[in-house]
Amino acid sequence: MNYPLISEYIEAMKSAEDNFKELSYLRPVLGDDGLPVMSAGGFSVVFKMKDEQSGKFYAVKCFTKEQEGRNESYKLIADELEYVSSNYLTPIKYYENELFVDTDNSEEDEFPILLMDWVEGKTLDIYIKENINNQYALEMLAYQFNKMAAWLITQPFAHGDLKPDNIIMKEDGQLVLVDYDGIYVPAMKGQKAREIGSPGFRHPSRTEDFFDEHIDDFSIASIAFALKAIAIKPILWNEFGGNDRLLFIENDLHDLSQSKVIPALQPLMTDKEFCKLYGIFMIAWAKNDLSQISFKLLNIEKKQKETVEIAVLRYLKGKECVYNGDFAKAYQIFEALAQLSDSKRETIEGLNNVCGKVLGENGLGYMYAKGLFVNQDFSKALYWFKKAANSDFPMALFNLAVCYTKGEGIEKDEKEGGRLFNLAGKFGFALAYTGYIDYEDNPNSGRSVPVIRPNEDYTL
Repeated sequence: MNYPLISEYIEAMKSAEDNFKELSYLRPVLGDDGLPVMSAGGFSVVFKMKDEQSGKFYAVKCFTKEQEGRNESYKLIADELEYVSSNYLTPIKYYENELFVDTDNSEEDEFPILLMDWVEGKTLDIYIKENINNQYALEMLAYQFNKMAAWLITQPFAHGDLKPDNIIMKEDGQLVLVDYDGIYVPAMKGQKAREIGSPGFRHPSRTEDFFDEHIDDFSIASIAFALKAIAIKPILWNEFGGNDRLLFIENDLHDLSQSKVIPALQPLMTDKEFCKLYGIFMIAWAKNDLSQISFKLLNIEKKQKETVEIAVLRYLKGKECVYNGDFAKAYQIFEALAQLSDSKRETIEGLNNVCGKVLGENGLGYMYAKGLFVNQDFSKALYWFKKAANSDFPMALFNLAVCYTKGEGIEKDEKEGGRLFNLAGKFGFALAYTGYIDYEDNPNSGRSVPVIRPNEDYTL
């Protein structure tokens, strides 16, 4: 059977009241260009419609290509999901011969449609892009996905094509699965899959013959650990992420030993939750199902929203790690803080003009200045100190002053160092943290300059 062109569907939607049989109360929602709001995929086009009676919005999926067994499959899917009560799914109903389309592309003029609730929100990939500098949002995304994954893995059905653009994040933080073309339900046992999932998210050995309640297992494991990795270290998204992947491309999954992603994940191994999800991923990659693990392993901690107080506690934990010699953990803490979204500075006991971001930036500067976990690099230390000092964070101003006065990472400039020392004091730096600053007259310049005493150094 041939199907109409997308342009012909658009024309049919413009006169929806005349072209629908049972759904004549629906009207297309128009965009700024005056055309129906729609999105097209490989086998279909979806229109945003409004119920003129109730004001409720719906998605109407129209098909552009034939798929063997689609009619029967959607009947089975609709029957199965009718009795599933979950916020992770949206109700669907399949209508045969529902929409009249004046088409030159087919001998037929009445075509099937799929009716679903309209889900307002953003796909996971778009949500990640827009929140890449908001670590709390990324942590909550990982948490919400794992909650959904723990539920989905216990169901007798499976979605069949889990990937970021088939998962919607609503404004209230609820995740919803969309696009049910590849769903497996128990009534389909013994059939072949009509779709085998998307490259980068399906198991590398998946074929149409693998079609049961475990077809999502690898995708679940892959997405869960990737979201956690990005939440811990958002720069991974900039290095490896894209519209068609979170971290892995298809070739990576065929041979993990050749993947550039795996070595980049090594610094994350200090995080116990990441290690757990990474282990689940490796089991899924090796066995192509998770039937031998408990869904409870997907549970991860719900993160509290980052406040200045919480950021300071994390920072103090990083300092403790430095003093105890656990430099890898300290670096991880400071790096995570530095990647937080820029927020309002606050003053709390002992610290002025502080937020999590500047604490992390100052911490990273310290690590590079002292050569802890990373190679000593005063140019990188200067970079991070400057970022924090630009926000008038007093401890970073002090550290930047040390750089200028010692001539480390930059040409020695005692005058600029003195200015920064004074500025650090102006913004309330407590000298007791690092010793004392003395001044003596320089007979050559006739001005007072700071003298670095032996007990004065870069500070956390």
